[in-house]
Amino acid sequence: MHTGGRRATLDEHLNALWYLARNGCAWRALPAEFGNWFTIFQYFNRLSTDGFFDWLHDRLLLGAHEEVAFVDSTHCKVHQHANGAKDRAAEAVGTSRGGLNTKIHAACDALLRLCTPMVLTPGNVSDYTAAPEVSGGLRDCAVVEDKGYDSKENRRRLRAQGCEPCIPSRKNTKEPEPYDEHLYRSRHCIENLFQRIKAFRRVATRYEKTKRMFLAMLVFSVSATYEQFGLWNPM
Repeated sequence: MHTGGRRATLDEHLNALWYLARNGCAWRALPAEFGNWFTIFQYFNRLSTDGFFDWLHDRLLLGAHEEVAFVDSTHCKVHQHANGAKDRAAEAVGTSRGGLNTKIHAACDALLRLCTPMVLTPGNVSDYTAAPEVSGGLRDCAVVEDKGYDSKENRRRLRAQGCEPCIPSRKNTKEPEPYDEHLYRSRHCIENLFQRIKAFRRVATRYEKTKRMFLAMLVFSVSATYEQFGLWNPM
């Protein structure tokens, strides 16, 4: 690849992507010292279409064998430039009280490492609906979830996977199930993970029109937090 008549280095591409994810600027607004913005965009797009970020996503699942998993979701506001898809649901865009949103569903361990692949849904999809896809890969661990996941079916499915649900019952439940209140106090771990990745403004606000590109930006941002906080050695 060439930028401005010279061959760009891998470090220059990665620095440009870091700047873009961290600051949330438009592709065309990338500073000139990173090279031609369209070259950087093509590089990122080709990595996505070639399946690199799917491979990297799998590499991020470092908490898959831990004893406790924390499950939750967070909303990301959809920027007007990311709107316009004919099939919004297919691109994980939905309308909620806050307007157009995308929901990120994730499960992490106590060190804020992913336990299962992240899932993107429209913002109006409930946590309970996405639960089978998010927590379906968990095995032989305690699963901490909030009241939004409270249902007999969800508890039954988790126990069939060898997991023990730690989920408080809703107030109107006639026969609330007991749960480990001490363990539940650690549910902030998943919120801490969301806080870290939303420090990247291009994740906190969705600028990517397609689900594929937004998930690629999300995976890139999570991998950057892993390196920033010493959670892995990519080499």
